[in-house]
Amino acid sequence: MKIALMGNPNVGKSTVFNALTGSNQQVGNWAGKTVERKLGTIQRAGQDIELIDLPGTYSLTAYSQEEIVTREYILREKPDVVMAMVDASNIERNLYLILQLMELAPRVVIGLNMLDLAQSAGITIQATSLASALKVPVVEIVAAKGKGIEEFLMEAIKLGKLEHDPTPGNVLYPEELEQRIQAMEELLADTPWAERYPLRWLAIKRLERDPEIGQEWKKITPQARKNKDKDSCCDPGDGVNYELKESITLPGEALLLKYETEGWTKDHFEMAFADAKYQYISQILPKFATQENLTKPTRTDLLDRWVLSPIWGYPIMLAVLAFVFWASFISSAPLGSAVSQGMAWAGDVMARLLQWGHAPDFIQSLVRDGIFAGVGAVLAFVPQIAIFFAFFSFMQDSGYLARAAFLGDRFMQLMGLHGKSFFSLVSGFGCNVPGIMATRTLEDPKDRLITMLINPLIPCVPRLGVMSAVVAAFFPGSRGAVVMLSLLMLSMLLVMFSALFLRKVVKQTERSAFVMELPLYHIPTFRNILWPTWQKTYSFLKRAWTFILVASIVVWVLSSYPQGVPMDRTWAGKMGGLLAIIGQPLGFDWRIMVAIVFGFTAKETTLSTLGILYGVAADASQSIAQAMTGAMTSLEAYTFLVVYMLYIPCLASVVTTYKESGSLAWTSFGVAYNLLLSFVVGWIVFHGGQAIGIH
Repeated sequence: MKIALMGNPNVGKSTVFNALTGSNQQVGNWAGKTVERKLGTIQRAGQDIELIDLPGTYSLTAYSQEEIVTREYILREKPDVVMAMVDASNIERNLYLILQLMELAPRVVIGLNMLDLAQSAGITIQATSLASALKVPVVEIVAAKGKGIEEFLMEAIKLGKLEHDPTPGNVLYPEELEQRIQAMEELLADTPWAERYPLRWLAIKRLERDPEIGQEWKKITPQARKNKDKDSCCDPGDGVNYELKESITLPGEALLLKYETEGWTKDHFEMAFADAKYQYISQILPKFATQENLTKPTRTDLLDRWVLSPIWGYPIMLAVLAFVFWASFISSAPLGSAVSQGMAWAGDVMARLLQWGHAPDFIQSLVRDGIFAGVGAVLAFVPQIAIFFAFFSFMQDSGYLARAAFLGDRFMQLMGLHGKSFFSLVSGFGCNVPGIMATRTLEDPKDRLITMLINPLIPCVPRLGVMSAVVAAFFPGSRGAVVMLSLLMLSMLLVMFSALFLRKVVKQTERSAFVMELPLYHIPTFRNILWPTWQKTYSFLKRAWTFILVASIVVWVLSSYPQGVPMDRTWAGKMGGLLAIIGQPLGFDWRIMVAIVFGFTAKETTLSTLGILYGVAADASQSIAQAMTGAMTSLEAYTFLVVYMLYIPCLASVVTTYKESGSLAWTSFGVAYNLLLSFVVGWIVFHGGQAIGIH
C-alpha cells in the first residue's frame, strides 16, 4: 500500500513521519528537482506500506517546486491514501489546502494536529463535526507527544482497503463558476487528459490556464490530439471571431478566448476560485469550530511583543545566537578533549598490539600517526557539531527561528537577498552542505544561485573549531575573543559584499515579497530535538569518515616517504615547496600550503594534516596549534585564519552546489571566486599589518 503524508509547512508532518518510520528512511531528491524526498517502509495490520513524506506546501497551484512535486506525485503515482495533516490552531488556512486536495485525490484522511495549542488559544474543534462537514475521516492527534499517530495510520489503512473510492465533499462554487466548470468538463471529457486526471479538477486547472497542465498536453503524441477545439463552444452570432490558429491545439482554448472577452482572464479565474474556497470555509467553520473571546493575550502574543520588537528583537536575536555559539564551542571543549585523548590512547594501544604482533614499523606509524592522529583530530569536533545542531533544532521546532528570519529579512534586503536566504546562511554555520540545500525554500532560481555561492563564506562548525584552536594558541586570553569576533565580522562583511557583487553578475528578476507564517511558540519534545540532531550528526560522520580516513592515509604516505629524509624533502615537502611560491606573499610555509590543499577534501582534515606534518600526535587539537606557534608569527597566523575561513569550499559543498544549481559553470565560478577572494583579502591583511608595524 502506498500512502502519502502531506500538509502545510510547520504542521508536524516530519514528527509523524519519523515516529512511524524510525530509521527505515531513504532520503534523496525528487527526480529533476532540488526538493528533498523522504521515503519510509513500515508494516502494519499485515500490510507492507510505503510512506512518502511530501514537501510542505500551502497550495497545489504549480508555482513553487514544492507545490509541483506534491501535485505531480499525487497525480502520477496515485497513492492509495493521502494522510493530510492540519494545524488545529490555524484551521482556516490549512483547510484551503485540504479543499484543493479533495478535488485531486479521492481517498483522504485528516490528522487534526496541535489540538493542545488550539485549546490554549481558546479554539475548540469538534473532529466528528469536521468529518461530517468535509465527508472525510478525521483523527485527533498531538504529534509532539506521540498521541493519536497510530490511530491516524490505521484509519488510513482502513480507507486504503476499500474496494471503491468514497465520495468526499467538493466545494460548491457560485453558479457562474459552476457553469464555466461544466462547459469546460464537456470539452475535456473525450480528451486523453480525462483518462489521467480527475475531470472536475482538470476543468478548474484549465480555466486557470495552469502551465503544468499545458506542458503535459504537449507531451501527448500528435495522433492523440484529436480535439482541435473548433467553434463548438461558441455562438457564431455573438459578433466575436474565435477562429483559431493551427498551432493552438490545447483543448478548451477557444472557450478560454471567449471567456477573456467577457473579462474572465487567468488571474480572474484564480482569484475567483480562491475566494470561493475561503467563502466555503467560512460557511462550514461554525459547524465544527468555536473560539472564545480571550481577554488575556496568548503566550505567543506576549513573547512576540519582545521577540519581534524593533527595539528589543535584534538584541535578543544576537544574544540567542551568541549563546548558541558559546554553548557549541565552550561547553563542548571538555568533551572534545576527552575524544582526542581517547583516540590518542586507542592509537597507542593499537600500535602496541601491532608491535606485539611484529608488524612492520611503517604499519605501526600509519595506524598511530596517520589514521588515529588524523581521525582523532576531527572526531574532537563531533560534540561541537552535535550541540550546534541540537540548539538549531530547538530554535526551529519552538518557532523562534521563523521569527529570527523575519527580523533578518531587513539585513537580507540590504544585501539584495530574499528574506528566506536567512535560513540558508544560519544553517551554514552548522555545515555548508545543509546550508546550500536550504536554498530550496527560495522560489526564484537566481535568488537560490546567489545564496548558494555566498554560503561557503559562512564558517561552518569544523572550520570554527580549527580557528578556535589556532586563536587560543596565538592569541590567549581576552585577545582571542576579540580576534575571533573580528574574523566573524570580516566574514559577514564579505558575505554582504559578495551578495551585492553577485547581484550585478546574476541578473535577477523582480523581487517577490517575503511572506511567511509565524507558528505558535511551543516547547519541543526531546525526541523532536534528538532525532534530527542525530540524523545531521550521523550524516556529518558518514561523510567525514571517508574523506578524513583517506586524506589521513594519503598525507601520512606523502610525509613519510622517501623514508629516512627530513620532512621538507618528503613527497609532501616537495609538493609544499612548489605551493610555497603561492603562499610566500602571505607568509605561509610549505606545511600550511599542503594543509590548505588537503582541506579541500573536508575542512576538518586541515587540523589532522597539520598534526601529521608538524609531527604531533592526536592527544589534543590544542597541541597541534601550539606546534604552529614556533613556525609562524601572530600576523601570519591571523592571515592563515582569514584565508582558511574564506578559501574554496570543501568537496562535499562543491558537489552539493553542482547538484543544487545544475550548472558546472556556476559551480566552477564559485570555487574560483572563493579562492581568489581569500588570497586577495589575505594579502591585504598580511601586508596591511606589516605596513602598520604588526608582526
